[in-house]
Amino acid sequence: MNDTTLALWSGQAACLGAALLWALALNLFRKPIEQFGPRSVNTLKCLLAGALQVATIFILGQAGALWSASARSLVFVAASGLVGISIGDTVLFAAVLRIGVHRALLVQTTSPIFTALIAVPLQGERLAPMQVLGALVTLAGVALVVAPSRGGGRDPKPSAKRTLRRWALGGVALGTLSAIAQAVGIVMAKEGMGEVPVLASSALRLSTAALGLVALAAVSGRLGDLRVALGNVQALRRILPATLLGAYVAIFLMMAGIALAPASIAAVLLTTSPVFSLILEATVLRRPVTAKDVIGTLAAVGGVAVLTFA
Repeated sequence: MNDTTLALWSGQAACLGAALLWALALNLFRKPIEQFGPRSVNTLKCLLAGALQVATIFILGQAGALWSASARSLVFVAASGLVGISIGDTVLFAAVLRIGVHRALLVQTTSPIFTALIAVPLQGERLAPMQVLGALVTLAGVALVVAPSRGGGRDPKPSAKRTLRRWALGGVALGTLSAIAQAVGIVMAKEGMGEVPVLASSALRLSTAALGLVALAAVSGRLGDLRVALGNVQALRRILPATLLGAYVAIFLMMAGIALAPASIAAVLLTTSPVFSLILEATVLRRPVTAKDVIGTLAAVGGVAVLTFA
């Protein structure tokens, strides 16, 4: 195996590792989200991950990139953190409460579709017919999994069934909002990352997201909730590893994957988190997985691949 092939395989493995860690981290975040709410958990995640990222760029000597970048680039990168992380991750966590980790991650696979749609008016790009087909396949796969079951079991309370359906639809709407926020955040980040390296951009995005969420908590009188979460040792035992894996180690793996593998391959492999979440649910969490879950998940990721390679 030559060096080029080894680098390619290493990059692909790094992308898959990042996707796996994101799925694992979101499962670890689920209990704290249920206990303290999406906003408090996302704030803690951003504070911890932001501190780790800032320390890392100082250790690696990359902090100077922030001082030398233009104000315009810094504003775009920082704003992308507010949109993609402060808003995007908070509503993603809220979606997890309603529709579970796997379905929330699956709805997130629509983010490349929104990114492409946003790039059409802003960057003058045009969608090829195969890209449209890929988007439709992704949407069909997501719809297959998140559509309410029409099982024949008896339901003694139809009103409760309607309430659960509205609750689930709300989760899909929140997941879609998260995908849109992620897409907008990516487009904004790209505007500023020409001058700011990836790691420094990540540190700035997470730090800005954390400051934005803390400011929002202060304005809305919810700082007390944050203090309660910080004082709960059991919650921190879940939040800290999840943050370390999903918002720190996964970032390095993602960067390595993007650096070593072709961008198109990296983009597809990084969207495989729903596949890993499905495997985790079936093997570790022992939750039932249906045929439509498998087919819909593979179709959604396959559609992203078509959208990316077309």
